[in-house]
Amino acid sequence: MNQEFNAERRKHARHGRMGLIVRVGGLKYEVSNWSMGGFLLEEYDGSLSTGALVTVEEIGCAKTQMYQVQIPARVVRLDDRTMAVNYLSLDIQAYEFLTNALTQCGEVRSLVEG
Repeated sequence: MNQEFNAERRKHARHGRMGLIVRVGGLKYEVSNWSMGGFLLEEYDGSLSTGALVTVEEIGCAKTQMYQVQIPARVVRLDDRTMAVNYLSLDIQAYEFLTNALTQCGEVRSLVEG
């Protein structure tokens, strides 16, 4: 399988803080940065560990409604209060939301071009 990666060896462009909110384990968190492949939380205060399987229950923008989704994901890194999560797959609602999130959630600066 031939995958194209950017300068940071990322398959998906990463975007910074822009009011993107996720609900995981019944709690809402503001995402620090995100891509179509996953997200980073810098203020996680829960009991998950690296390798844990999680389900993202809702996704949305701080200024708009939340959308119910069922996104299976895996915790790929956890240190102090920072948690990195990779999606295992995206349901259609989540894919459509993330595809349009840059315009739905307001201005954002891209952390990685490409």
